[in-house]
Amino acid sequence: MNDFYGQDQDSMIAQTEYQNTANYYVKASDIEKVAFKKWMKSMLAMGPMFVTFKKKDGTERVMTCTLQEGVVVPHEKTTDRVKEINDEVCAVWDIDKGAWRSFRYDSITNIRIDI
Repeated sequence: MNDFYGQDQDSMIAQTEYQNTANYYVKASDIEKVAFKKWMKSMLAMGPMFVTFKKKDGTERVMTCTLQEGVVVPHEKTTDRVKEINDEVCAVWDIDKGAWRSFRYDSITNIRIDI
């Protein structure tokens, strides 16, 4: 059976397992990085995801996050500051903190999705 990228399920399983290993994103080609971002955002839109990543200070954090409609709260702009869009950063709703947070794709060390 093929997925929407035209790949068979065995191929998708292997890629998903590889994506869940440390430094996948750093080693990925530009095409794989785009596919990974799309995959991750689509999974976040369906429900909670547990993302482990290295923070800027070097500590590790596990965040339970989502982009699921009905769970996230629309972002309210509180300053006039204009943030430059950074394609290497993923903004998500942190379910535990009840606030918007972000992480860099290249800092992800593990992803877990409970079905």
